[in-house]
Amino acid sequence: MVEVQEKKAPVYTVQTECRDCYRCVRNCPVKAIRVEDSHALVMSELCVACGRCIIHCPASAKQYRNDIEYVHELLQSKETVFASIAPSFISEFPEYSSEEFIFILKTLGFTGVSETALGADFVSKEVATMLSQKTEQKLFISSCCPSSVEYIKRYMPEYSPYITNVASPLLSHARYLHSLYQNAHIVFIGPCVAKKREADVWQEIDCAITFKELRTMIEQAHISTIDIHEAKKNTKNSFIPRRAAKSELFPLEGGMIAACKKYKPLHDVQFLSVSGIEEIHQTLSGLNPEELDTPLFLETLSCSGGCINGPGTENKSSLALKSIKTKTFAQSSDDVLDEETLKNMPTMLGTLPCQKVEPKQFSEEEIRQTMRSVGKYSLADEMNCNGCGYDTCRDFAMALLNGLAEKEMCVSYMRQLANKKANGLIQTIPCGIVIVDKNMNIIECNKNFAKLMGNDIEAIYDVKPGLAGANLETISNHSHIFKQVLLPHAPDVIDKDIKTNHTILHYTIFSIEKGEVVAGVIEDVTEPKNIKERTITHAQKVINKNLETVQKIAFLLGENAAETEAMLNSVIELYSLDNKTTSTYDESKRSKQ
Repeated sequence: MVEVQEKKAPVYTVQTECRDCYRCVRNCPVKAIRVEDSHALVMSELCVACGRCIIHCPASAKQYRNDIEYVHELLQSKETVFASIAPSFISEFPEYSSEEFIFILKTLGFTGVSETALGADFVSKEVATMLSQKTEQKLFISSCCPSSVEYIKRYMPEYSPYITNVASPLLSHARYLHSLYQNAHIVFIGPCVAKKREADVWQEIDCAITFKELRTMIEQAHISTIDIHEAKKNTKNSFIPRRAAKSELFPLEGGMIAACKKYKPLHDVQFLSVSGIEEIHQTLSGLNPEELDTPLFLETLSCSGGCINGPGTENKSSLALKSIKTKTFAQSSDDVLDEETLKNMPTMLGTLPCQKVEPKQFSEEEIRQTMRSVGKYSLADEMNCNGCGYDTCRDFAMALLNGLAEKEMCVSYMRQLANKKANGLIQTIPCGIVIVDKNMNIIECNKNFAKLMGNDIEAIYDVKPGLAGANLETISNHSHIFKQVLLPHAPDVIDKDIKTNHTILHYTIFSIEKGEVVAGVIEDVTEPKNIKERTITHAQKVINKNLETVQKIAFLLGENAAETEAMLNSVIELYSLDNKTTSTYDESKRSKQ
């Protein structure tokens, strides 16, 4: 017997690879992600295993559990192991015929290969019989897609009673194979990650792997291409105990509906196929089954476009080509299963068990207070930009209260923080700081700059802090130095001493954005030297203290914040190098005296 080991959750995060981009949060339909220390962790108790985070993660930090090693153990055990192959195999492996595909699986060590669609045919027969009976119930929701079932049971529990109490195609297929081949092991192979959850829950299913995992096994086995092509001639390479019927259409939108109608006409029932978790939510939201005039059957699939577009697929051909390939293959199948096979139909009860999610309730004041903590004081502040991954700022606030998010996820908050840090640093530097654009309009300056420009300018600064928009040429007689740095072939930094009345001002002008924005550091060098030393020490202390914040800002906001950090560090670097200039000036002054 193969030893059963404790398994990871079907979907999880590789923390070392997570780049805190929050793309998984944006794409998770149920927000089953907790951000902790800038790492986005999958919460298995909230996850519906739809695989969206896996598809969208740019760093491959979101992954599904790899069960290849366990399958190898099963195959090497010399026990009977059957492959339950999803009907979408024909669109995922178009390079192989069904005979060639079966040969490959047998070469890997499987005793035989059977179509999961056989179980889907049992489901079609059961559901068709249910819908054909007269009943007061008006809404019926399919139980075939485990991810859809989990979503409805967890997040829309008011509709759980309408899920048909019919086993999934995989579970019914596994039960059927066990009735024919006792002590057999069943391994599902398909496009679905949620099937791993089914394998964890139902003892009839030993393991579930994706088409991607199967490709890895095939590559590792180095199976001869010549042998594969010869497989077509071998009649033993066929599905056991027989090929499925029209339920081979199940991977497509409307495929289940088409298969059900083969077993019963069902003229008095309305049918609707919905794919995608968001679409399922929109379809069910506000639906009152009592208002339906005729029974409605909802075929629900969590993957947009159907199972042929599942997260476990690797074939990137168009959805249209996959759909055509699947339909073409199903055209040659029987419409329904034969009576002998239907007589052996297994027990059909049982849907995936899971608990509904009980959302925590917060008061309006708690929500507003949390929003204020990230700079959302009014409706005008609520940008609802989705940068954090949540649809609205209010949703983000509730995620903060639930401990699922961090303040740093809010882009606008980090932008405000970046400005505050930069402005704070500028204001704390004892010398004059001014930043101007190519038209000599002031972008930002500190009060020490205004003081150096005279009492009138200082008075204006008190009325309009920062002097944003004021023209430097009307404030200073030395704007020509700034213009020199803006010239096409000008040096990036210009140092110059200018005598004004009874003081000497030392200008350090440098480029922030070549030809567009320049900054000036102005110091009265007739003041004691310890001012400069205090400036360097204080500014360096501020930068070191806020380095972590600035780095996060740079990541979130890109070039603007990165340039802010570079500019601030340039102030310190240039200011430190300028010590020599001041020392030289002081020595020259003393020698003249």
